[in-house]
Amino acid sequence: MVGLGFGLAYACGAPPFDEEKGEIRASAVCKTLGTPAGSADALRKVLPDKSSYSFDDRVMHLRIDDSDRTYETSCFVNGDGKMLLVATAEMAGYDKAEEWVEEVVANASAPSDVTSFQAGDKAVASEKLAAIYVPCRDKGFREHLSVVVELKQRGGATAAEGREGLISLARNAALFAHHKAKCDAPSKVTG
Repeated sequence: MVGLGFGLAYACGAPPFDEEKGEIRASAVCKTLGTPAGSADALRKVLPDKSSYSFDDRVMHLRIDDSDRTYETSCFVNGDGKMLLVATAEMAGYDKAEEWVEEVVANASAPSDVTSFQAGDKAVASEKLAAIYVPCRDKGFREHLSVVVELKQRGGATAAEGREGLISLARNAALFAHHKAKCDAPSKVTG
């Protein structure tokens, strides 16, 4: 009987057999997510508990001057070898912000799940996604940055807490991208 109890405890991950929870350190968080401490706090809220976390920060294109129309970065967050979150920022130009919303939302959430929030020229979020359409170029052809944070695996946060955590990550990433892309238009994003 005792052996059966220990076997069930082990199978269910109950103490003392539960996995040790990994730590999300600000120093390890992708630089493209912006303020490390704020981003680490938001990640702790939205990500599921894993024994280890890894961050893969990729900078594909950085805008170097006013004539350059490219900017593209991504951050991949993994836990125990599984993809947990993806954050991207890239230069984009849509005739209407609603077209951008349709494309961004189509990949991650049902349109009925997203609601707007105040940031950039347009911003939407759900419990799986937060995205901001950030003004970048004011001169010549007007361009924006499309900043998208998509949660691939949910943690224990409520839907509202998850949404707020993703919004915080998107705001941080948008401010970082706006600065690094040498944007001349006001971002309309607060930290």
